[in-house]
Amino acid sequence: MAEQTYLIIANGHWPEEEIWKPLVKNANHVVACDGAVHQCLENQVKMQTVIGDMDSVSKEVQTQIQSDLSVQFLRQEGQEENDLAKALKWAKSCGASSIEVIGIEGGDLAHQFAAILALCEVSVNARLHTSQSTIQLLEKEGYKNCSIETNTLFSLFSIGRVQGIQITGARWNMMDEILLPGTQGLHNQTQDECLEIRFTSGQLLLFLDR
Repeated sequence: MAEQTYLIIANGHWPEEEIWKPLVKNANHVVACDGAVHQCLENQVKMQTVIGDMDSVSKEVQTQIQSDLSVQFLRQEGQEENDLAKALKWAKSCGASSIEVIGIEGGDLAHQFAAILALCEVSVNARLHTSQSTIQLLEKEGYKNCSIETNTLFSLFSIGRVQGIQITGARWNMMDEILLPGTQGLHNQTQDECLEIRFTSGQLLLFLDR
């Protein structure tokens, strides 16, 4: 079965064009979260799905979208989770093999933090793109990247207690250690051709600088 890459566009600031344009080009399916439809229309990004409670979409734009038979319009009213979490869950249910996300920057800091925590709420292969970095929740199988430039900065943050952490290929490696929520994992640096991270339990967020 062919891989299905979904691009979810949240209702925040987009990163630079050199970041988002290749993501649009490589996506099999583009999902706009609520008010993000306005930016998609402005940037001439074709959407396949719009999802959310639609409280940030004007009636005029809603009518315009609904008249396009190629766009799926999914109204979800629940307030228990944000539109990004709804979109991540929906993309997962559709069989997305990987999910890229833009539009999480700017505005209320709490909204930005919630966008990152949405990765922990939905167990799926997803990556957030900002102007400065990518952010992802590491899968239980671990993480290995042999295409990172030497001296690239990265940070690891635990959600709760993370046990059995092993890091190789970094300036500060770890061997079967425990990481708790805090600043310990801030600003490590790649030293070898391959960066590898493994852990035995818990949830671990990786911030990788561009």
